[in-house]
Amino acid sequence: MATTVAAALAAELGLRTGADLRRAADAGAVAAAAPGAVRPAAGTPAAPGQGESRSAAPTGPPKTILPVTPDISGLLPHGGLATVTAITADRRGATSLLWRLLAGPTGAGAWCALVGMPDRYPLAAEAAGADLGRIAFVSAAGPRIADAAGALAEGVAAMVVPSDGLTPPQARRLTARARKGGTAIIWWETRPVAGPDARLKVTRADWKGLRANTGRLWGSGGLDACELDVTAHWRSGGAHRARVWPYGGDPAGPATPWSWGECP
Repeated sequence: MATTVAAALAAELGLRTGADLRRAADAGAVAAAAPGAVRPAAGTPAAPGQGESRSAAPTGPPKTILPVTPDISGLLPHGGLATVTAITADRRGATSLLWRLLAGPTGAGAWCALVGMPDRYPLAAEAAGADLGRIAFVSAAGPRIADAAGALAEGVAAMVVPSDGLTPPQARRLTARARKGGTAIIWWETRPVAGPDARLKVTRADWKGLRANTGRLWGSGGLDACELDVTAHWRSGGAHRARVWPYGGDPAGPATPWSWGECP
């Protein structure tokens, strides 16, 4: 039933699903559909400045590899977004990393969905390069989160779900459907999940553009950019690192450390 609902939704709204992108990938068209995005072959090392890797990418590419921006590619197996990824939600800058992660797929015309995640700031997503016209914000709470996620599986290319919205058995079933159907699941990891292909954690978040303001709690000035240091741990082993500027800025210039604030 869920698959039928997702297929009908995709047909009615003209969504590009994971299956659509898989067919495009087979024809060699995904990379061309996303200017500036990369889709290197499995095991291809990241370009300098895109991340450091201490282990090879997993063998056996998944059914669908969604393109991502170059600053994200070195953090993910196969250089793109595939099957199951987790973002540690309680880290400063995690939401900014999520928006940047969605910039590649939505820029390629793929539809993504956020399920049961209220109070997100959509203008920050747009600033990070994501196409808001390709992101569905699905209001759901409690047990309806699992229902909504199940209905959307295989109907969108990528789906973001809070891990504490599903029981462990429900999470396992959704993961199995994702691996089978080609929908990328991004766990907003509010509770640990088992076996993601990559777990992303922001280890440092700095604002650029703020000035110290002596005698006051908050600094002054305008925010120009946010600089994130991100570490990825792959299921296949090894640590992978990259510096991400989700809202632009000059990577050559120093960021201003800002311990009180938080990236959107």
